[in-house]
Amino acid sequence: MATPKIGIITNGFSALQQVRLERTGLRDYFDLLVISEEVGVAKPNKKIFDYALEQAGNPDRSRVLMVGDTAESDILGGINAGLATCWLNAHHREQPEGIAPTWTVSSLHELEQLLCKH
Repeated sequence: MATPKIGIITNGFSALQQVRLERTGLRDYFDLLVISEEVGVAKPNKKIFDYALEQAGNPDRSRVLMVGDTAESDILGGINAGLATCWLNAHHREQPEGIAPTWTVSSLHELEQLLCKH
């Protein structure tokens, strides 16, 4: 089985987002970085997800999980793109009406447990 690809889809300006990711020290863990300014559309628009999936080699959408901390852009965007979604709700926000993530976790540890199960 092929190694899973891990990518970031972010809304914002290229220069700022590149610097922010470099400062985390995590850049090498991601196969791709898709920035809304470069694509011309932002989350939750389905087109930015389509672009990211194309850049990742067009994987079967049934094998893709969108993980995000903002329901209104990350999770709704994943839903719009036909993906399974996991809302990382570390701040225990109320779930917005009409946005139903496939899963909800409150920590990275819970996310890891979820990924190990599936």
